[in-house]
Amino acid sequence: MHIPDGYLAPAVSLALAVPTIPIWAVATQRVKKVLNNRTVPLLAIFSALSFTIMMFNIPVPGGTTAHGVGGTLIAVVLGPWAAAVAVSTALILQALFFGDGGILAIFANCLNMGIILPFVGYATYRVLAAGSPVLSTRRAVAAGIGAYAGITVSALAVGIELGIEPVLFSQNGHALYSPYGLSEAIPAMLAAHVFGASIVEGLITGLGVSYLQRRHPEYLTSLRGIFAPDAAIDGTAARRPLWQVVTAAAAGSAAVLAVVGLVEGGGNPNRMFGADWSRVDWPSVATMLLVTAVIGLVLVPAAYLVLPASLKRIGAAFTAIAVIAPIGLIAPGFAYGEGSAENVKAAFGYVPSGLQDLSGIFSAPLSGYSVPLPFFSHASAPLWHAAVGYEISGILGVLLVGGAVYGLARALRRNGAEEVAPEGVGA
Repeated sequence: MHIPDGYLAPAVSLALAVPTIPIWAVATQRVKKVLNNRTVPLLAIFSALSFTIMMFNIPVPGGTTAHGVGGTLIAVVLGPWAAAVAVSTALILQALFFGDGGILAIFANCLNMGIILPFVGYATYRVLAAGSPVLSTRRAVAAGIGAYAGITVSALAVGIELGIEPVLFSQNGHALYSPYGLSEAIPAMLAAHVFGASIVEGLITGLGVSYLQRRHPEYLTSLRGIFAPDAAIDGTAARRPLWQVVTAAAAGSAAVLAVVGLVEGGGNPNRMFGADWSRVDWPSVATMLLVTAVIGLVLVPAAYLVLPASLKRIGAAFTAIAVIAPIGLIAPGFAYGEGSAENVKAAFGYVPSGLQDLSGIFSAPLSGYSVPLPFFSHASAPLWHAAVGYEISGILGVLLVGGAVYGLARALRRNGAEEVAPEGVGA
């Protein structure tokens, strides 16, 4: 989903700033009006959650990988304008510090994942949930379907942006930037999400809303102010234990993904999703899982003990997510449209000049979520070294994104208070 540098012409990248920047401006003004002692930390937490979700890569049709975003979940709780601020901030910091998404493609990535996704997801949720009690199962299901729709439409936007490049920018029959045409890019992006990442996004959002209904129903009613607030809390949350809901949903989604993977692989487990799973070094994977399990047994309780009471649960949960994030390293292949110049040359017989000139325009300090130290990244390092580096990067990223959004939210809140002070409100 993240478009890297070199796949979009600079002119297209700048053109996508035209809708993106004004929406950011409106979003910051709208968010100011609902920031308070409760929403400021929530915005930071949800932004860090979005960053963490985007670290998880799963195998999807086409032999590639994809990830969720979490934008619709944020929109359901804090509204789509707040989701635009939270996800966009996470995306910008991903590009600057981790090389996930191009510097020149920031406007495109933020438009696709930070704006289109939450607004489409939230609109779908509102339509499907209209008139239902806040604590009803229908609300959780509507949120899941909305998330599925939001990320699918976002994937369609990426397919169009990549696919239009060869039409607009070619020379001597060779594309100057993305070599994937519309007939290739759109089906590839849609298949990867409709039968893969969109299912995961819907699951995360539906379960997230179900959790909030049981534990923090006030977050679904009283936080959004101007964002078309729902009715007061009514109804009763489903009585079935949450762990049963999570287990059933996860098992069902895993079964669907397994069937899709086997169908595309012609029934051969080694070719699931069209990828070559025989290339995976399973003994190294087992070692990596053992090491990460040991790290988790140490770090998660430590985080719970060290953090202040108000952050114990959420901090321990985020630490656990960061610890298991390297599971995404198991999947073979790379995200569609994010292959190296060598991969593109192997597929097309040439490397677009724009990709050659722009792909290395910026080098992030923690590129690829790896720590630039010999222990973690030397050529012969075992897989568990990369996993530890991935975990460290994930924890740093959570702190960076959460801290940045918290600081931004506090600054916006102060600015909003200053603006209304002359009128005697909030002075």
